[in-house]
Parts: sequence; structure tokens; C-alpha cells
Amino acid sequence: MTRTTPSPAARPTTPTSTPAPSPGKAHAPARATVAWTATGAVAAGVLLLLFPVLRPWPDESVPSLALAESFASDRWVLAHLCGIAGLGLLAPTFLGLRTLLRAGAPPGSAAPGARAATVAAATAWVGAALSSLYFGAEIFGIRTIAQAALRTDDTALLADVEALRLQPSAMALFGVGLALVAAAGVLAAVALWRGGSRPRWVGVPLAAGLLLYLPQFFGTPAVRVGHGVLVAAGLLLVAWAVRRAPVPGTPTAGHPEG
Repeated sequence: MTRTTPSPAARPTTPTSTPAPSPGKAHAPARATVAWTATGAVAAGVLLLLFPVLRPWPDESVPSLALAESFASDRWVLAHLCGIAGLGLLAPTFLGLRTLLRAGAPPGSAAPGARAATVAAATAWVGAALSSLYFGAEIFGIRTIAQAALRTDDTALLADVEALRLQPSAMALFGVGLALVAAAGVLAAVALWRGGSRPRWVGVPLAAGLLLYLPQFFGTPAVRVGHGVLVAAGLLLVAWAVRRAPVPGTPTAGHPEG
């Protein structure tokens, strides 16, 4: 009697199981987004506070060599660079907020607040870019004038500082840029409110600080520093709200585990 061997197709196969992805790895992108969004908010707040804190505050009513020394100092440059960097970090922060709001929405449904956060990011980018052009003139244009005044002991040269600051095109770019930054702050507050942040008003202090960014330039040094504290506090609140929100897809964000 011939013994037949089962064909490969007839042989029973042992089912193989695919290992389930590690929960930590599965949610790594969301956790990373939370981390860099919160970090961006904190960094922006610190830099925008350092701008008025580091900036020299000499008496600008009378041209003097002391005024020229302040304008030519490293503190003058560093303070304005902090302001530029702080404004520049607003857009990535709002972009991270938009990503988190979209990740927290059910599949196939619109994410509450995500559209406002998207527009806030785009508006903040344009606003920061336009404002930075004016800041660049303040940093290097005024410093160059002050260095010339120090070299020649001629304080009359400092009259060109006001001419540089009040140049119509520069003023227009600066005004439009900070108006867009203010609009971005309001849109970010709307996004946080609609997205269900706890508390819902967590974006309001930041919106108030960015709305006042242009008017505060006409205030005293104490007002300028106080405004920096307001903006920093608003951004720290946003970072706190982002950090305490549940990461989308984790047990705390949906069904309990077990």
C-alpha cells in the first residue's frame, strides 16, 4: 500500500500572531506634538519677556553720548533679537495647537477650533515676518547711527534715529505686522475655547497681550515690562493647557483601559 503525503496546500498551518504595537510607540507622534507645542509656547513667552527686560531704557528726550552708548550696546541688539525670536515662535506654537485639535477629533469629523488655529498660525507667520523687518532696522540701523555718534562725539547724528523710526513704509509694515499678530492671538484664543480647553478662557490673556502689543510701544518702561509679563503669562497658560490635555488615543482620552 502506497502512503500518500499531504500536499503543501492540505497541510494545516499554524496561525501566526502579529505583535500589537507598544502603546508608548503608537502615541509617540501625539506626545511629541504636545512636547514641542508646549516648549514653543514657553520659549516664546520667555523671549518676549526678555525683550523689554534686557532693553536699555535711557532718556531719549535729549540727544546725549549716554543715549548713543545705549543704542550701540550689545543689550540693545540682544533684546531686539529676543523680540524677533519670540514673535517667530508664535506660529509654530499655533500650528502645534492645530495639530493637537485635529488629532483629538473623531475620525471623519471636523475638529472644533482647528480651522481657527490654522488661520492663527498663518497670520502669526506673516505678522512676525513683517514686524521683524522693522525690528531689524531698529537693531542695526539705530546701532550704526549711535556708533557714528560715538566715533565723532557728535550727538546731533542721533536726530536720524527718529527719521529712521518714523519712515512711512517702515511704520506701515510694522503696524500691519503687529495687527496680524494681534489677530493671531485672538484666533488662538478662539481655537482653545472651541476646542474644549479647560478652562475655556485659557487663551484670553495671550489674546489680550498680543492685542496690546502695538499700543504698549507708546508706554513707559514700566508699562513695557508689565506688558511683557502679561504676554509671557499668557503663553505659559497655553503651554499648561496643552500639557494637561489628554494625548489623543491614550486611555485617558477615550475608553478606560482594562
